[in-house]
Amino acid sequence: SHIERLTDDALLKVFQWLDSSELVVCARVCRRWETLAWDQSLWTSLTLIGEHLSGDKAIRCIVRRLCSAQGRAGLRKVMLSEGAWMTDKGVVMLARRCPELTHVQLHGCSAITDTALFELVTRATNLHHLDITGCVKISCVSVTPGPEPPRRLLLQYLDLTDCSAVDDGGLRVIVRNCPQLVYLYLRRCIKITDAGIKFVPSFCSGLRELSVSDCIQVTDFGLYELAKLGATLRYLSVAKCVRVSDAGLKVIARRCYKLRYLNARGCEAVSDDALTVVARSCPRLRALDVGKCDVSDAGLRALAQSCPNLKKLSLRMCDLVTDRGVQCVAYYCRGLQQLNIQDCQISIEGYRAVKKYCKRCVIEHTNP
Repeated sequence: SHIERLTDDALLKVFQWLDSSELVVCARVCRRWETLAWDQSLWTSLTLIGEHLSGDKAIRCIVRRLCSAQGRAGLRKVMLSEGAWMTDKGVVMLARRCPELTHVQLHGCSAITDTALFELVTRATNLHHLDITGCVKISCVSVTPGPEPPRRLLLQYLDLTDCSAVDDGGLRVIVRNCPQLVYLYLRRCIKITDAGIKFVPSFCSGLRELSVSDCIQVTDFGLYELAKLGATLRYLSVAKCVRVSDAGLKVIARRCYKLRYLNARGCEAVSDDALTVVARSCPRLRALDVGKCDVSDAGLRALAQSCPNLKKLSLRMCDLVTDRGVQCVAYYCRGLQQLNIQDCQISIEGYRAVKKYCKRCVIEHTNP
């Protein structure tokens, strides 16, 4: 066949376009393909996806095969999601056989504990991206204690979404050990309070993105502390932090004046007062979600006049917003690309204004 005429180098270039599961299938075609499919250069990234897929078994087989030639696997990126699972055994094997890891994603691995994670971050000294969404037994991220002084981690991206065991003490250890963090996501870490939030700006002064959405114990006092991040902070989500009010958002707006994204959805104590300050203090704002907040047309007018470069706006369930507010936004923010007015009292006139002035805008609505 024509493909048999290709050189090994040419076949390797073809195989570079295949994912992990496809490479394993290719390895079964013939001995030549088997040799090429297990070439170290093709196995810098490993993706495991699928219901009931055992990550432990997959890691054991793949790592053993890769290590048989050079003694260690050259994996740099490992991602598990969509039902694939792993236990401490698989994480420890990764830590010991793949010390060059830089990117690890372990979604929904509810059996993984702190002990295995400590082993991973201790041995993978170049790890800078860690996503452990849904790992409910994880309460902290730190190096394994040893005779040498503990070193700081190089993590820049850390996603702890749905890690419900993380509390204030755990968060303090995390930010102290990860001073280079740029992206930190704490969605639904319900044990975290203002006492833990205050450690974030103290240790991670370079933080650009932070989400504490659904952290129901976070209040305005926590936002006063986060405001110390100043102009560095570009992305903030306090969605459904029901104890956050105008007072907290106004301090954030004045101190973090380079904000590009702000999500205050479900903060029902937020009103036009805060929205006006946000608009005037953060003219670089590109995306804003004030769904189910106590905002009206007056707040939208201030927003539209001060933030003409707004691209995304969500007003879902804002009962006080009328056609006049939407028309004002459409007139001043002509680059608007996405507008959510679901469950709002908007008539056909409001829709027409958006379509007239914002040619590329996608409108999400519930009005038939």
